[in-house]
Amino acid sequence: IVEGLRAEFERGETILLDAVIKETMRSRPVVPQIARYLTEDTEIDGCLVPAETTVMLPMSVIHLDPEVYPEAEAFRPERFLDGNDPGGYAWLPFGGGVRRCPGASLAQLEMRVMIRTILQNVDLAPDRPEPERPVVRGITTVPSRGACVIVRRRLSDVAAPPMETHA
Repeated sequence: IVEGLRAEFERGETILLDAVIKETMRSRPVVPQIARYLTEDTEIDGCLVPAETTVMLPMSVIHLDPEVYPEAEAFRPERFLDGNDPGGYAWLPFGGGVRRCPGASLAQLEMRVMIRTILQNVDLAPDRPEPERPVVRGITTVPSRGACVIVRRRLSDVAAPPMETHA
């Protein structure tokens, strides 16, 4: 994936980068759940939930649904390539509807810039071979060991052209 991203940067594209960001947000959403307050009685999966109830939408259940995301536990950015999009409310790292995070576009732009800058300048490797599991701290999901990595400066004299965005 990293070499594909670097090749894409040289072409000034962000198609794979955007797919990697979406897959990262699907598999490791920053917020583990979203709360919604019901203003009227609502039927959810055959169960009547009364008005004035707060319901929690767990991202892990939504984003790991094997009917929407086959091999949901695997990291596969290609899920979001070639016009593939789960549509509807199957991808909700920023919430949805009128309550969608107002900073979602800015957050995605920041991720594009940071990932590009990091991958152009350094090589990253995990500090341990075991996968790092997400844990909830406060209201956010974070890596259980703090995402420690080994950083090595890249020796590259090729500067990538300016980034084209596909927002």
